[in-house]
Amino acid sequence: MRYMTTTVFPILVLIAVSSGCISAPERELSSERANYSVLVTGRDPLDLDRFISTNQGERAAHRSLFRHYERERGRALNILLLSGGGQNGAFGAGFIKGWRESGRRPEFDIVTGVSTGALLATHAFLGTPADDAVLEGIFTGVEAPDIYTEKGVFGVLFGANSLFDTAPLDALLKRVITPEMIALVAAEHDEGRRLFVATTNLDYNQTWVWDLTLLAKQGGPDVLERYRKILMASSAFPIMFPPVEIDGHLFVDGAVRMNLLVVGLSGRDRPPPPLYGPGNVYVIQNGRLETPPEAVTASIGALAANSIAEMMASSMERLLVRSYFATQVNGYRYSAVEIPADVDVGSNALAFDQTQMRAGFDAGYELGQSPDPWSDEPTLLGDFPDWALDVMNRRKR
Repeated sequence: MRYMTTTVFPILVLIAVSSGCISAPERELSSERANYSVLVTGRDPLDLDRFISTNQGERAAHRSLFRHYERERGRALNILLLSGGGQNGAFGAGFIKGWRESGRRPEFDIVTGVSTGALLATHAFLGTPADDAVLEGIFTGVEAPDIYTEKGVFGVLFGANSLFDTAPLDALLKRVITPEMIALVAAEHDEGRRLFVATTNLDYNQTWVWDLTLLAKQGGPDVLERYRKILMASSAFPIMFPPVEIDGHLFVDGAVRMNLLVVGLSGRDRPPPPLYGPGNVYVIQNGRLETPPEAVTASIGALAANSIAEMMASSMERLLVRSYFATQVNGYRYSAVEIPADVDVGSNALAFDQTQMRAGFDAGYELGQSPDPWSDEPTLLGDFPDWALDVMNRRKR
């Protein structure tokens, strides 16, 4: 009987699934434009000839995103980019808190987040001690059952769209994303500040960027539900977590296509010089480019999580170079930080292991308090030659 359970039954499941005997319901391609969304280039996702740049309209089509918000804010900008990384978001949470307590953390004019960075983004954007406390509680106090539960083999057999059920994460977001918080985000929209989150649209094979400040400002009866659904979509780790449907479109983790949401390369023309001198682009990478070798558990969950995480991580070098390029062409200063190589955060970003998350948080907190934790160039591992940075650095001279 044990042999049947451990060997034959999984094979039967795979045969049933691969043969198409069990299939999900058919869907139709949605042509509905999802409000508050835009492509990274500033174009309309459903009309690529039209620049909309979220709430900027056609007037921003020929201008840099940086220059547009410099005019709104009346000064050079401070921009924060938060990467994905699953449980490693604890590093970002710790860094943000330590940075504030050091007295050096600025008010951010633009914050972008992807995946776990999207879950960090609202509280980092609001930036109060209470927000830091919420992030610390989330990223050091939760365990895997607080984020997801297993569906089991029968779920897969009967057409489940993921291995795990993220109802616990949805319940968590309902506790922390409140009407009061939406009101605070809406108030910052009036000050010219912006909060952007990235998702992957599986139907259109595109990264769709959501302006959460505009969503909060315009409000409406479904603002809370939509805000939370966007965060769920941005962190919907494929295969492991279920996709999220918004306006008939199917979304998964933004990190599938872009593990770091880089702003500043939209518009038709090369950006003009800064209006008020150089501002700052800060990158918090909730991970590290080089990870120590470790024997992976040969279970389907661990293999899927590690394999997909590796695919996402492999794009980080390209995205860091892209963020550096955007910073340089806009005449800004680049500062990046990542998890130190000697910090044990494990290799499974979906483990939500409290010991590993506390280690990441404490490492981030210590770095955030230090006088100069930043690197002023992206780390290169070989995919990009050193001379490529030299070419970009000519902008500085």
